[in-house]
Amino acid sequence: MQQAAVFLIVALAGLYAAWKLMPRALRARLARAGVGWARRRGRLSEDKAAALTRRLTASGCGSCDSCGSCAGAPAAAPDAPVLRIVPTGSQPERTAR
Repeated sequence: MQQAAVFLIVALAGLYAAWKLMPRALRARLARAGVGWARRRGRLSEDKAAALTRRLTASGCGSCDSCGSCAGAPAAAPDAPVLRIVPTGSQPERTAR
């Protein structure tokens, strides 16, 4: 019995974490599907379904929606200092052009 309770707690914690960390668009689509399923089965009235959908899709800050990693690297500011690496020791010979 104790193992079943621990399993249930861990499973619910995993579902909660997955829900909070998934992108907002996917979370909204899943919330609408779940609320629509409950409404079709007569478990929710129309106004309660709309309120629940708003509440489920509005949760979270949305900071995980897009990390920006797909965008190009930002260009350096024009007044940013430039780091030049100069090797120590002997300099390679330069050939005249």
